[in-house]
Amino acid sequence: MTKKPARTRLLPDDRRAQLICHAVACFADHGIARATQAQVAARADVSVSAVYSYFRTRADLVAAVLEFVETTIAAMVIDALAAPLPALEALTNLAGRTADMALHEPDTVRVWLDWSTGVRANVWPQFLTLQSRLRVLVEEVLVRAGGNGSAPEEQLVKSAARLFVGGAHTLALMRFENVSETELNLFIDQMVAGVLSALGR
Repeated sequence: MTKKPARTRLLPDDRRAQLICHAVACFADHGIARATQAQVAARADVSVSAVYSYFRTRADLVAAVLEFVETTIAAMVIDALAAPLPALEALTNLAGRTADMALHEPDTVRVWLDWSTGVRANVWPQFLTLQSRLRVLVEEVLVRAGGNGSAPEEQLVKSAARLFVGGAHTLALMRFENVSETELNLFIDQMVAGVLSALGR
C-alpha cells in the first residue's frame, strides 16, 4: 500500500490563512449562503474539527472570507490609483486592473459578485460599506477632473463614481463571459468616457 504523505505542520496564522484561501474557493463554487466548514475541510484535506478550531461558527467563516475579499479588492484599487495620473489615465488603468483581477483571481471576484446579490442577507450592510469605500477612492480621482458647474460638485463626483463602480461590476461579468480583448477594451474606453462626461468633461 502506498502511504499518504504526512500533512505539513503549519503555524496557526499560516494554517488560518491557508484555510481562508480554500474557503474563498468553496464560497466561489457554492455561494456565500451555502458554503460550509465541511466543504472547506475537504478542499484543504484537513479534518472538519481542524476548520472548526479556527472558525467556530459558520458566521465566523463567512466573516473571514468576506474580510479577505474586501481587503484584496480594496488593495488592488489603492495600488492601481497610487500614481497621481490624470483622471482619464487613472480610471482606464483601474478598469484594466479590475478586468485582470477577474482573470487572475477569479474566486475572489466571484465571491464579490455573489455578495452583490445578497440584498436581503445579513451580509448586505458590509457589502455596501465596501462599495462605499471603493466609490470614495474613485471620487478622489474624479475631483481632479472637475465639473461643468451645472450641479453641486460633490453631487457630480458621487454620481460619476457610482457609474464607474457599477461598470467595474460589468467588467467582471464580461471576463467570465470570455469576451474578446477588443470588446473588453472598447467597453473600458466607453465606460471611462461616460464617467468623465458625467462631470461635463
